[in-house]
Amino acid sequence: MISIISLSVLNGCSSSRHQQLAELGFERAYLDGYQDGCYSRSVAGNTYLDGFRRDPERMATILKYRNGWQDGFEHCYADNRTDYL
Repeated sequence: MISIISLSVLNGCSSSRHQQLAELGFERAYLDGYQDGCYSRSVAGNTYLDGFRRDPERMATILKYRNGWQDGFEHCYADNRTDYL
């Protein structure tokens, strides 16, 4: 059952993935980090106009935010990997 949920989470787009993670019970700090990391990879990473979106204080002090940011950054890269070839 968990593997099915994991696959559905990995196959969704970033906004639906964020919703799925919220429904699975991930905490607000992780979700905020995930959203910021995903934005950093998908929008800021493509335009280079906006810097990465992240909260430096939360990155340094809140592990769940940092993990969420890293996961969002990596997952959104995987969604857009053809753009980087």
